Amino acid sequence: MVDMDSALRQSMLQYYDERAPDYEEAYLLGTGTSSISDPELFRAEAAILGDIVERLSTGRLVDLACGTAFWLPRYAARCSAITLFDQSESMLAECRKKTLALGIADRCSILRGDFFESRPVLGRFDSALVGFFLSHLTEEQEPLLFDSLKEMLGTSGRFLLFDSAWSPERSRFNAKIERQTRCLNDGTAFEIYKRYCDLTDVVRWARNYGIVFRIEHFGSAFCALSGTFNRPHRAISPALADIAGHPTAARAPAVRATGRI
Repeated sequence: MVDMDSALRQSMLQYYDERAPDYEEAYLLGTGTSSISDPELFRAEAAILGDIVERLSTGRLVDLACGTAFWLPRYAARCSAITLFDQSESMLAECRKKTLALGIADRCSILRGDFFESRPVLGRFDSALVGFFLSHLTEEQEPLLFDSLKEMLGTSGRFLLFDSAWSPERSRFNAKIERQTRCLNDGTAFEIYKRYCDLTDVVRWARNYGIVFRIEHFGSAFCALSGTFNRPHRAISPALADIAGHPTAARAPAVRATGRI
């Protein structure tokens, strides 16, 4: 069992703040992930996620834990108003550059805050993107995230979860839950908390938080789930429950863009 103590959390927050100028290398170059060694895999799956966010984002959107707003160029044209929220000033500085370069600063709000210390009231939205945030949360922190999403989206909005998938390829390099060493390009090392996602997690989230999920992509490196809250609480589809209990549930080809709960 890996605990998230205050020192580990502070190390993780500092890492991402200092990583901001080079953060997008994980998607563009497939580097800096302390995981699967094939960079092309990360690049290819990042392109798939870009197609998904372009297709499913609409209206008033909040990009929660937005980082550098890497996905902004893919969804901006489909959204009438965009809120970019992160705890890192360095990450938000990269966001500002993007909004200016895209000519959309007039319809973007950039907000800084610590999601778990202040639980900010960000407003009501039609869409939410939560990219690579959940895998840095403990199971005990999950309710605050999902309760906040439900508050922001109501029963008519939809959210997208992008995160790191637990797969046979991943298991050769990582534990499902671990303290992980990450290094900046100058070699400075930090420890972060990392928890990879598999289908048993998806089934548990659906059951515990009353979510209808659709699996848009489940690959060796990344997964993408779309979700809404307009289903009776704790209801769950037997079809995906069967998939999640199968020994090969974490393998990408078996469930890509097919499962629904």
